[in-house]
Amino acid sequence: MPTFDTDVFLERYPEFNEVDYTKIDLFLSDAEMEVSQSRWGKLYQRGVLALTAHLLRLSLWTTEGGGGANRNLASESAGELSVSYAVPTLTGTDADYQLTAYGQEYLRLRKLVGIGVMVA
Repeated sequence: MPTFDTDVFLERYPEFNEVDYTKIDLFLSDAEMEVSQSRWGKLYQRGVLALTAHLLRLSLWTTEGGGGANRNLASESAGELSVSYAVPTLTGTDADYQLTAYGQEYLRLRKLVGIGVMVA
């Protein structure tokens, strides 16, 4: 059982309101195991919640995509309109955090508490 109440998570990230509480609790527990309260101090809760949202978003994408790998969209077309996007090159242990706004927020917070790039 996670330390944080699911309602606390949903207050910060209401876009996950339709997700089953059991699934949110699972990812809250996972995130709590990966974030050190002593290292994160005052930003601990925000770090856990951002990491939870990131993990949950990746899980939902996987579910929605039938379990396939997530890929960045490079271009799309509709009729005569065509749009191309710059697709970032993702490398390193922290690369998957760049895939979601929540992961990017987690990295930003992690940098504030003085934890740099994680190297395997």
